[in-house]
Amino acid sequence: MSESIPPPPPPEETPPPPPAEEAAAPKRCGKAFSSLVLGLFGCLLGGAALAGFLLMDKAPADSVTINGNLDQMQNVVVEDAKQRGLKMFFASFGQWFGFAGAALGLTGLIAGITHLYHAHIKLVIPKRGLAAVGSFFSLIATLSIGLALWHGYQTHVGLPTENANEAFNRVDQLAGIMKKGEDIANGDGSGGLDEKTRGLAENLLGSTLDPITQLMTEDYLNRRAPNVELYTALGGSYSIENARNTRVLVMVFSSASPACKRAVAPLNALRAEVARGELLILAVSNEKPAPVEAFMKSTGAKFPVGNASFMPEPYSAALSKPAYFVIDRQGFMESIKTGVQSLDQLRRLARKKP
Repeated sequence: MSESIPPPPPPEETPPPPPAEEAAAPKRCGKAFSSLVLGLFGCLLGGAALAGFLLMDKAPADSVTINGNLDQMQNVVVEDAKQRGLKMFFASFGQWFGFAGAALGLTGLIAGITHLYHAHIKLVIPKRGLAAVGSFFSLIATLSIGLALWHGYQTHVGLPTENANEAFNRVDQLAGIMKKGEDIANGDGSGGLDEKTRGLAENLLGSTLDPITQLMTEDYLNRRAPNVELYTALGGSYSIENARNTRVLVMVFSSASPACKRAVAPLNALRAEVARGELLILAVSNEKPAPVEAFMKSTGAKFPVGNASFMPEPYSAALSKPAYFVIDRQGFMESIKTGVQSLDQLRRLARKKP
């Protein structure tokens, strides 16, 4: 009997290939909205910097011309300081608004471009219109970096340089006026001044080219006169305190001043008219004894002339010489004058105040 042949085994089933991975679904993205918000806020801050740029006077501030009395000059200087302060205010805040606006704009621009790129490769749900608008505003805000740099330069370089130049301009004006005023007080003609310029100097420094007329008189008139003691070349000494019940006329002088030398003759004439017990005339300087003695001899002074080892205010504050100080019988400061006084003017000073 023949053996039966077993049937062949069934063919092995090939497993089906695994299903293809489903593509990842696009995600939500807030960068488009962030770009718009950052761009708008950046434009707002940049607009503030732009407003400061437009409102700020970019021309150098006008230099102050010193041509009035102290009250007028105070108003002029205060107004000038206000204008310069406003320029510094706009520049200082403009730099920070500009930098902040540019930083927000740059951040918003990066966010908008990033969203557009991710939308292009289908990683996020596209909001191309919103991202484009946000990127546009952010780009504009980024441009405020230029305003920030301009304001920063003005704050730290431009305006300080302008203010320093103005300070030196005022110092130069004061130095020139003081020098010319001193020339006039010393008898050197008009000190090179024409009538207009001389008038400006007199307005600034007082009617006699000396600030003491306007400032010191307010502090010392009708108050007890500070004592000053002088020592003459002849060995005598005089002081205001020792002049009891006598009116005193003190002339503060400079031995090298031609004006002071001319002032001696009217004082000699006054000395001849008024009794010693009625008026004591003293000429005092804070110079060394030698030039004071030479001054006395060259001028032929008929009244005590000497030097003081210490001269308090207001005598030491007399910038223009000669300066005259009249003290009444009670020791109170009655009047202060500067510049050469005529005999008639000295007579009025010598008379008792009504």
